Amino acid sequence: MAITSPKCSKESKVEARTRSWIARPILSSEFTDDPILEEVYVGLLKQKQNTSTAIQTVSSILPGFHHLKRCSSNKLLLAPLHSSEHTLTSDKLKTMLKEKGFDLSLLEEDFQVLKVPSRAARTKAQAARATKIWPLNFHPDPNIECLIDGSVFADQQLDLIERYMNVAIEAAKLEAIGDEHCNGSAVIVDPEDGRILAIAASRIDQHPMWHAVMLAVDLVAKLQGGGAWKLNKDSRESVQIADEDYATRERRIKRKYIEEAPLYYPSSLSILDLPEEESLKSTVVKQGRRNNISKRTDSGKSEAVNAEKCGPYLCTGYWTFLLREPCPLCAMALLHSRVSRIFYGVPNQCTGVLGSKTVLHAVPGLNHRYQVWSGVLEQDCRRVLQEIQNRNTD
Repeated sequence: MAITSPKCSKESKVEARTRSWIARPILSSEFTDDPILEEVYVGLLKQKQNTSTAIQTVSSILPGFHHLKRCSSNKLLLAPLHSSEHTLTSDKLKTMLKEKGFDLSLLEEDFQVLKVPSRAARTKAQAARATKIWPLNFHPDPNIECLIDGSVFADQQLDLIERYMNVAIEAAKLEAIGDEHCNGSAVIVDPEDGRILAIAASRIDQHPMWHAVMLAVDLVAKLQGGGAWKLNKDSRESVQIADEDYATRERRIKRKYIEEAPLYYPSSLSILDLPEEESLKSTVVKQGRRNNISKRTDSGKSEAVNAEKCGPYLCTGYWTFLLREPCPLCAMALLHSRVSRIFYGVPNQCTGVLGSKTVLHAVPGLNHRYQVWSGVLEQDCRRVLQEIQNRNTD
C-alpha cells in the first residue's frame, strides 16, 4: 500500500473510538508479519569498558546490521552465520577478524550463535516484538502509524465514508444478485467534490461478468463517452456489446460527467437517497492523486506522459465503496482503472484478494497500487449480505 497521509490528529483518534466500526487498513506483510530471524555470531566482551572500541572497530571491519544496535549488554554482533554463497565457521570468522586488525583478546574464546531480526521493523508493533529479541535502531514513521491507528482520516472524512458505505448497503439490499464468489454493490466517488459517479449492484443472473464493480466501472466509462455494455433503463434487456467504433469517439482529455452523474445499474437504484455532495479531499487526497499519475519510477514517468496526452485513466484518484471484499476480477478491474482508495465492509473468505486470500495491491511488479480499508460498517454489511444470500436461495 502506498503510504501518504497528513499529520496525525489526536482529536480524530478520540472520535474514532466512539464509532461502532473501525476502518482497518489492509497492508502488505512487511508491515504486519513478525520479524524474520537470522542466525548470527555474537562475541562476549570480557570488559564492559571496551564496548565502544569494540563496536567502532567491528563496524568498520564487518559493516551491516544498521537496523540493530551493534551491542546488547556484553554481546557484540559480529557476522551472519549464513550467506547466499556459504556458511561461515567460527574459525574462519576469527581468522578474518584477526587479519583485519580486530583485537580478539577483547572477546571470550567461544562465539555464541543467536537469532536476531534480519530486517528493519516498519511499525511500532513490529519494533516492540523485535526489541524483545535484540535492541533496535528504530524511528517510527508517523504516516504509517496514522494508517494503523485510524487517525489518517479526520472525523469529518469518517462521517462521509460512512454515508457512502450506507449507499452501497442500500443498493445491495435493493438489487444485488450474486454468489459466494462475488456479491454485493459498488459506489464510485470523486473525492474532489464528493460526487457519486456510479452505483451498481451485482447482477450475475443477467451476465456472468456483471459483478457490481464491473458494472460500476463501465458506468464511469459511459460518463466519459465509452462503456462496453449498453446498460440502458430496461434492466431485463439482453446483453449488448456497444457496436460504436471506439477509434471514432471524441478524444476527451478532461473527464466530463457534469450533468449525468450518477449513473445506476439496475436503473431502479435511482430511488436511493444520496448524501449531500461534500469534498472528501485533503492533503492526503491531493498528494495521493498526484502519486497515482506520476510515480517516481520509469513506468510512472510514462504513465504521466500518457495522462497528459490522453487524459487520466478511467478512475484515476476516485474512491470506491464495496459491500464485500472484491474477487480477483473486480480487484484487477479497479487496479487497471486506477482508483486510489477502496473501502469494503465484509471480508470475502471464498475469493477475496484484498486481505483474505492474498493482498493483491502488495504484489511486486504492479504499476499501480491503491490503498484499502476493511471493516467499514461491517456488522450492517454482514446483515445485508445474509439477506441477499437468503433471497438468492429462495
